[in-house]
Amino acid sequence: MDKIVLRNMEFWGRIGCLPEEKSNDARYLVTVTLYIDEIKGAETDRLEDTIDYSKVFDIAKDVIESEPMNLIEYAAGRIAREVKARYEDIARVKVTISKPDAPIDGVFETMEVTIER
Repeated sequence: MDKIVLRNMEFWGRIGCLPEEKSNDARYLVTVTLYIDEIKGAETDRLEDTIDYSKVFDIAKDVIESEPMNLIEYAAGRIAREVKARYEDIARVKVTISKPDAPIDGVFETMEVTIER
C-alpha cells in the first residue's frame, strides 16, 4: 500500500460551538493521508498517474475556510468524503484536524480529531 501525506497544512476558519468561535477566525492544522494500492506514477513519472496533491490541498482549504461549522469532526468528515469522491484510486483516506487555539482554560499543545474512511 502506497501513501501520500499532506502534513500540517495551515488554514484559518470558524469552527466551534461558542459564539466567539463563529465570529473570529482561528488557526487549524490539517493532515491528510491518502492510501493507494499502487501509485502508477512511481513507475511512469507522470502527474496523471498519481494524486495531484495540490487539488487535495484545495479541498481541505475550501472546507476549513468556507462557512462556520460546529465540529472539527464534521470538517474532517467533509474533507474525507470530498477527497474520496474525487479520486477513485484512493483506497483509504485519513484526515486529522488540530485546533491549537481551542478555547479551553488549561495548558495543552492541541486538540485534534482523526477521521479515517
